[in-house]
Amino acid sequence: MKIRRSTALACFVLCCISTLVSADNVKNIPIAGSATQGFGETAGDFDISGPGLSLFQGLPDGPSFIGFCNSGSMCNFSFQIDTSGAAFCSYCLFYDSGSLGSKVAELLVPSLTFTGSALYSGGTSMTVPMTVGGTIVGYELINCQSGGVGCSLGPEVFKLQIAGTATGQFTMQPIGGSVASVVGVSSSFTGTASAAAPEPVSLVLTGTGLVGILIRKKMARSKQA
Repeated sequence: MKIRRSTALACFVLCCISTLVSADNVKNIPIAGSATQGFGETAGDFDISGPGLSLFQGLPDGPSFIGFCNSGSMCNFSFQIDTSGAAFCSYCLFYDSGSLGSKVAELLVPSLTFTGSALYSGGTSMTVPMTVGGTIVGYELINCQSGGVGCSLGPEVFKLQIAGTATGQFTMQPIGGSVASVVGVSSSFTGTASAAAPEPVSLVLTGTGLVGILIRKKMARSKQA
């Protein structure tokens, strides 16, 4: 009877631990942010913030236009925020940074895609509802030289999944007939950033070890009785 009770107790503890381990450990952080591309000024800037979260990228020397659209047509708008504009400074400080709680990244590798569609009726600007999705990975930089250049890529600090809705303000420049070039876009967005938390493996090992000790003690007492 005592062994049955100890076994039942062990099963209860294991079930509790299993529930903890298999529970959804993904942390969803509400975010608000902005992103800009084009205007001959930026290859892809963004600023994202939320509780315990801050992400920033500022890349100069962007394109003077990012697409074309015909007046009177439904145009599909899409632009990406990545690191393609950082070729001049692959691993250096100052152009991007991020923090997630106590974790600090000195290099961000974003892959964000903004998509939406709207009817272009002409003019020099238009507002487009959009969705945004993708990832942002933060890394440490090591072995940096004086001035924060010549760094090497260090370990990964965090990885975030970004999802949300955006409003894109596109600047248009008619170039003849019904065709207009998209000079650039500034967008604001809200959504969530999801970061996977490490599994509590140490807790599992500790718990299973305690269960084993408990069963052995119960069995020893049962034999003595």
